[in-house]
Amino acid sequence: MIIKEIRNRRSVREYQSKEVPDELITEVIKAGQFAPTARNNRAIEYVVIKDKKTKEDIFNLIGQEFVKQAPVLIIPISDAEKIEVPTETAIKLSMHDLAAASENIFLQATALGLGTVWKNLKAETGEIEKIKTMLDIPKRYTLINIIPLGYPETMPEPKMDEDFDPKKIHQEKWQG
Repeated sequence: MIIKEIRNRRSVREYQSKEVPDELITEVIKAGQFAPTARNNRAIEYVVIKDKKTKEDIFNLIGQEFVKQAPVLIIPISDAEKIEVPTETAIKLSMHDLAAASENIFLQATALGLGTVWKNLKAETGEIEKIKTMLDIPKRYTLINIIPLGYPETMPEPKMDEDFDPKKIHQEKWQG
């Protein structure tokens, strides 16, 4: 049952130096590709980074040690031009698509015994454009995050039933 992976999926910020086999990287990306997309555009592609120098350059731009410590970085990118709606709407839809793909990646990585964390990229500080330039990603592509991937140094505790809050469910209308 998938609830096991949902409960076990936790943010991992410390990784072993152990290499992640290409077959497992492919499996997590496959899960990302199977995520729903607006109008079934399937516009998401993935940049996979293992090179220490490139990870160091990204770390120097955005900080956070886990970016250079993780054996692999996956950057989902979406070609907003493949969504046949006005550009502003296409960019918003791309962001939704990227979030859905990222969640699938997180769950598949968890099922494979790997750890991940969502590293948000900030447009307002120029991080997105700098990452695009650094990695030769065409301007028309949208990106919102980086996904560090690797074997966790320690496995975080899973979520428990006690973490579930039924008061956050509203039937038919808001019930404050």
